[in-house]
Amino acid sequence: MAEEVRVRIAPSPTGKLHIGNARTGLFNYLFARNVGGKFILRVDDTDKERSTEESERAIYEGFEWLGIDWDEGPNKSGDYGPYRQSERGELYHDAIQKLLESGNAYYCFCSQDELAEKRTAAEKAHEIYRYDNMCRDIPLDEARKRVAAGERAVIRLRIPDDVTIVFEDLVRGEIEVKSKAFDDFIIAKPNGDPLYNLATVIDDHLMKISHILRGQDHLTNTSKQILIYNALGYPLPKFGHFSLIMDKNRKKLSKRAGAVYIGDFKKDGYLPQAVTNFIALLGWSPGEDREKMTLPEMVEAFSMNRIQKSDAIFDTEKLLWLNGVYIRDMELPEFLENVKPHLKEAGYPVDDVSQEWLNKVVALEQERIKTFSEAPEVFEFFFKDIPYEKELLTKKTKKTDEEIVGALEQVKAELEKVDNWVEAELEKTCRELVEKMEWKTGQLFMPIRVAVTGRKATPPLFDTIEVLGRELSLKRIDKAIELLKV
Repeated sequence: MAEEVRVRIAPSPTGKLHIGNARTGLFNYLFARNVGGKFILRVDDTDKERSTEESERAIYEGFEWLGIDWDEGPNKSGDYGPYRQSERGELYHDAIQKLLESGNAYYCFCSQDELAEKRTAAEKAHEIYRYDNMCRDIPLDEARKRVAAGERAVIRLRIPDDVTIVFEDLVRGEIEVKSKAFDDFIIAKPNGDPLYNLATVIDDHLMKISHILRGQDHLTNTSKQILIYNALGYPLPKFGHFSLIMDKNRKKLSKRAGAVYIGDFKKDGYLPQAVTNFIALLGWSPGEDREKMTLPEMVEAFSMNRIQKSDAIFDTEKLLWLNGVYIRDMELPEFLENVKPHLKEAGYPVDDVSQEWLNKVVALEQERIKTFSEAPEVFEFFFKDIPYEKELLTKKTKKTDEEIVGALEQVKAELEKVDNWVEAELEKTCRELVEKMEWKTGQLFMPIRVAVTGRKATPPLFDTIEVLGRELSLKRIDKAIELLKV
C-alpha cells in the first residue's frame, strides 16, 4: 500500500499572513487534495518573544478567506498533535538527548563574546568565519556536569566530514551539497529550546509529513535538515522548492509592489476567489492558457510537474484585471452585497434609497469596477454633490465658454420637454440637437457628461442620466451653466 501523502504549512505567528506563505499553503493544499492526501497546519512559534495570538488568528483567517481548509491543526483534531511547537517541548527534549548520547550533537560553552572576537578576526583577515569546533571533544558526562553547575551552553550538531548531501528536488531536480559547506551549527538554545531547523525536523517526522513543499529560500535549510534527519536516524521525506516571488523589477517582493499581506487584499476590496486564483498562477501553470479557475478546478489540474523553476513575478495589473473579470461575472445581487459595505463606510445612505434605484446604480458600474475599494469614488456622483472643474466642460470641444453655455441651455430646454425619462428618449433628444446645432457628437455629449457627473469617463451617458433622474440632472446642468458664466 502506498504511503499516505501528508503535507503541511508551518507559518510563524509573528506577523500578518504574507503572500509567500499563502502561496506555499495553497500549493500544499492543491497537491494534497489532488492526490487524496492530508493538509496540516502547524504553528511554528519557536520565537516566543515575537509570537502572538493575534498573528495566529490572522493566519487562520487569511487561509479561510482564501478558501483553504486544513485537515489537522491547532484548532482541529488530529492524531499527531499538539500542533503548536510551544506545546511540544518534551518531544524536542527527547530528541536532543538522543543526539547528545549518540555523539551527533554536543554542548558548546563558547561565550558570545568569544565567538564575536573570532568572527571579527576572520573578517579582518578577509576570511569566512566558521566555528572552530572548540567544544567538540568535551566528554558528554563532563559537559552535563558543567551545565548542571550553571554554565551556559548551546547545543551544536556535529557535522560529518566529507559527506555529500544529495536529494531529488521535486521542482529543481537533483541537488548536491558538501557537508563541509556548514560548520557545526547550533540546534538548541541554552534553555533547551530547539531552534527552527531541529524543531521542524522533529515535528515533520513525528507528524509523518511525506512531502515538504516550500519556497526556494529554504534550500540551505533543507541541506541542514537532512543532516539532522540522518543524525536522528529518521527516513527522509520528499522535498520540493517553489520559485521566489519577485516584483516587476525582479527584486524581493515588498510593500512597494502593493498589497503583500492577505489582510491587505481583503481591505483593498479584492475578491478572495480572485486572489486565490492569482496566487495559484505565481509559479504554476495549469496549461492550455487557462487563467480564471475555481478552487476545485485548480485541485483537479494541479501537478508538481507544472511548477515553474523561474521566479514568479507579482504583477498588480494582472491581479486587478483578474479581479475585474470575477466582478463582471457576478450576479447583480452578489455584486451589490459586496459593494454595499464600502459605500456604507463612505457614509453613503444606501439603506435610505429604494432598492430598485440602488440596483440600477450599481449595475451601471459593474463593468468598470476592478476592486470594491474603488466603490466610494466610483459611485460618488450618484450620492453627493459634485465638484466641477470648469476646464473639463470645454476641454477638447474647440468651443468657447459662451458656446458651451448656449449649448447646455438648449440641452436643458429640450430635456425639460421629455415626458418619458428613459435612456432611449434622452439619447434621441440629444442626438437630434447635435444635428440641429451642426456640432460633432463629442462636442456636445462631453459637456453634458461633465455637467451631470463631474467626470470625463462614466457609464453610458444616457443610462446614467436616466438613473440620476430628471430633477437632479437638470439641476446639475443649471449649475454647470452658472459656472461657465462666471
